Amino acid sequence: MDRRTVVTVALALLLVGSGVGAAAEFPGLQTGDVESDSVVLEAAIEEDGDARWTIEYRVALDDQNTTEAFESLQRDIEGNTSEYRSQFASRMRSTVATAENATGREMAVENVSVEATTSPLSGEYGIVRYGFDWVGFADVSDDRLATGEVLTGLFLDADTELTIRWPEGYVVSLVEPEPDREGERSVTWTGPREFDLGQPRVVLRTRNSAPPWGPLVGIALFGAAGVLWYYRRRQAGRTPVPGVGDDEPSVGTEPDRGPEDGHEPEPEQDAGVGDETAPNPETGAAAAGVADAGSEDDTAEELLSPEERVLRLLEANGGRMKQKTVTEELDWSAARTSQVVGDLRDEGKVESFRLGRENVLKFPDDEE
Repeated sequence: MDRRTVVTVALALLLVGSGVGAAAEFPGLQTGDVESDSVVLEAAIEEDGDARWTIEYRVALDDQNTTEAFESLQRDIEGNTSEYRSQFASRMRSTVATAENATGREMAVENVSVEATTSPLSGEYGIVRYGFDWVGFADVSDDRLATGEVLTGLFLDADTELTIRWPEGYVVSLVEPEPDREGERSVTWTGPREFDLGQPRVVLRTRNSAPPWGPLVGIALFGAAGVLWYYRRRQAGRTPVPGVGDDEPSVGTEPDRGPEDGHEPEPEQDAGVGDETAPNPETGAAAAGVADAGSEDDTAEELLSPEERVLRLLEANGGRMKQKTVTEELDWSAARTSQVVGDLRDEGKVESFRLGRENVLKFPDDEE
């Protein structure tokens, strides 16, 4: 058996960069007389967002020829471990670099390993197992772990399965698409399957991450007080029309004087109408009659949530725009934009698709 052929074909995890993550294809392990019967992919996510990946190529040793061929491959891997490991690491670094550029998160490949063993699963099997640490695999924010963008467009053939595991203390907030199997801390998809953009997606939250109602109530009350203050300030800035809707004179104005006290009544005049220099009772400044539109827009913008700001920007751009433009317009980091867009996509408020090397956002009812 040609060892170089074994090295080239055994590295069958071919991850081709495709936009936000990697459109992945997992062909079987084919080395002349040895062909994998199944491929098992597993990513074990840690609390810091790193993940330990293992890729197992399983060969059923059900006849003498296959057994001898696998034993030859096993000896070759044991004798040339560094060569197998370095070529696999090179492939993975290229893939991870593509995901890093697309998401804006720092990523790296560490602790690459390879081994060939036998295991009595359901019968005797030969297993070629690759492993590596994907640093920065999942997006981490407060009590949340999320992944999906780095695997977008993943393809599993009929003999391949993918499992994502997570650490203790976390519960599933979202999984899409629906997995074929669920464990206590894992979900599994089996092939054949081709995932959509942003899938497979798993969002996790800490088990005790109940909504902080105390701070939220305080924030709500503070916001209500601010709105009330703003309303009273606006009202105070308007000089009321005497005798219309006012039972008492406003503060800072004198009551109307009639003939009985020796004064002729002054003609009524609407403040701010035909008199652009009418004094403001609170500030003494001239009232323009119409509040400054730019100031109101700035105030309204500050009151919007990050998700609302993205939706407003998307609407202003005709319902379709590049995700990179959101980052530039809102002066956010790529990581923050990715998180907000991911939440909007989870809620079904936006959709995204690839256009060349760019992510494009659109409203769900917008035809591509």
